[in-house]
Amino acid sequence: MSDVMSVRLHLSGVRVRGVLVDSVDRLEVEVESTREWSRCPHCGFRCYKVWDRRGKRVRDLEVSGRRATLVWRRRRFCCGNCGERHLEDHDQFQAGLTRRLARRLVADARVMSIRAASRHHGVGWHRNILGLVRAHSARVAQRRRARPCRVLLVDETSIRRRHRYVTVVACGDTGEVLAMIPGRTKGSLTRFFRDQGAWWCRQVEIVVSDGSRSYQAAISQYLPDAVHVLDRFHVARWFTEGLTLVRREIQRRPADQRPPTYEPDLFRARFTLLRRADHLSDGHQAHLDRLFDAHPRLRTAWDALQELYRIYEADDLDGANEALGRFADLYATGQIPEYREIVDTIIAWGKEILAYHSSRRASNGPLEGINNLLQVLRRVAHGFTNYGNYAARGLLVT
Repeated sequence: MSDVMSVRLHLSGVRVRGVLVDSVDRLEVEVESTREWSRCPHCGFRCYKVWDRRGKRVRDLEVSGRRATLVWRRRRFCCGNCGERHLEDHDQFQAGLTRRLARRLVADARVMSIRAASRHHGVGWHRNILGLVRAHSARVAQRRRARPCRVLLVDETSIRRRHRYVTVVACGDTGEVLAMIPGRTKGSLTRFFRDQGAWWCRQVEIVVSDGSRSYQAAISQYLPDAVHVLDRFHVARWFTEGLTLVRREIQRRPADQRPPTYEPDLFRARFTLLRRADHLSDGHQAHLDRLFDAHPRLRTAWDALQELYRIYEADDLDGANEALGRFADLYATGQIPEYREIVDTIIAWGKEILAYHSSRRASNGPLEGINNLLQVLRRVAHGFTNYGNYAARGLLVT
């Protein structure tokens, strides 16, 4: 019977001594190691003399819906060389769990909250599951960060919106998260670069970030030879702010008119106005043409936005500069003073914006998808208050 049970356990190096409890909801099996000796941790000699045996309870995977526990008859050996005594170890058991249960707990932590996984498997959430998740995440991060990275993606995400943020660093070559660092300051990114070392930093050819001056300072200090690209999605959002200001100014009605105090037709077109021209349907284009006939300044603002979009649509750097020149001509007419801040932004970040064409069109698109996964993780976990737990769980799901 013991040999049959040993086969069914599928644990190498483990022999079944007998079944202790076999009830409807619980199964307990007494096991022991098949290894006849243990190496002394004090002097390194092989020990064959068993001093005594002690029972240690080890949780295992459920069997047909029943919680399974292995009672390991753990031997204490006495060294024949130094006389010291020690307890044997087994590679199938760790921290009161079998290795396969530990792997299952880590896998469940990817899609469940820690407390839900704890209730499902009946193990402690803080000492067992969270400890396993942190240890596994540390190994994953160490393995990922040991490889060189050609394209580096940097962005921020919130652990608590408008209060606490983390800097997410990912490899653009593989799409894997390398680190989640508390804060969004220069010091946050500086710590990452210091930990990676000078050799690793020299391998980075392209780095993509948002328009953060803190990130820019850290990148220019530690990655001076890399091409710094400003993420096109953040830049496009800046571009749309000018047209939004023009629309809001045009749609306002005098205070003496009856409600609504804005023009409804213009308000309903607020999202259509922000689309690229080649993404408009015939109906949308006809709607905009009617608005442009009624408000010529709105057409000028819309044409200016389309020229800004063409900076990224251009095939090469020369085409981007031509689009930028056409935008400058529209701005020079004086009809769209709301674009003043956008002009200042282009002047301040022009090199990083145009670097999009010399970096094989690198963007933070993969990292934005990762941020969406991290927000889903926040909802699954019902929020986080600890940076370390958030980073450990984040590395698991990405």
